[in-house]
Amino acid sequence: MEALSELLKEYALTTYSVKPNRLVIEIPKERVKNALKVIKEKHGDTGIYVSTIVGTDFPDKKQVRLDYYLVTHPDDKVYVLRTWLSREDPRVDSILDLFPGALSGECETHDLLGVVFEGNPFIKREFFAPTDVASKGVFPLRKDSGV
Repeated sequence: MEALSELLKEYALTTYSVKPNRLVIEIPKERVKNALKVIKEKHGDTGIYVSTIVGTDFPDKKQVRLDYYLVTHPDDKVYVLRTWLSREDPRVDSILDLFPGALSGECETHDLLGVVFEGNPFIKREFFAPTDVASKGVFPLRKDSGV
């Protein structure tokens, strides 16, 4: 099977290894969903899955980093598709229609960090954040949230 780094060459801003068996491929936010479509077409429904979605707040950069952890089968290689969002309006297309298993990752990242996954009809507050925190409009994983 063709390596994701080769497959996504036209999408990647940069590619680097962070540890053995973990390649990071940085992609502009506007191209994340298309890149994931290409990956799914190449690997099929059972050849790859999104294991988790991780959002990290960088207030000094005024950005939120979004990492999609992908695992390929049968070789069990781990890839990280990374993109950066504006902290003021962190929006990216949902991948729920491509990978239904991404539901909890998208909902968690929205509820705790404020990332909006465009097209996800299940996005709401209080998925993970307690009612008292969500009702104040606070996103607990934002470094300036005070929570």
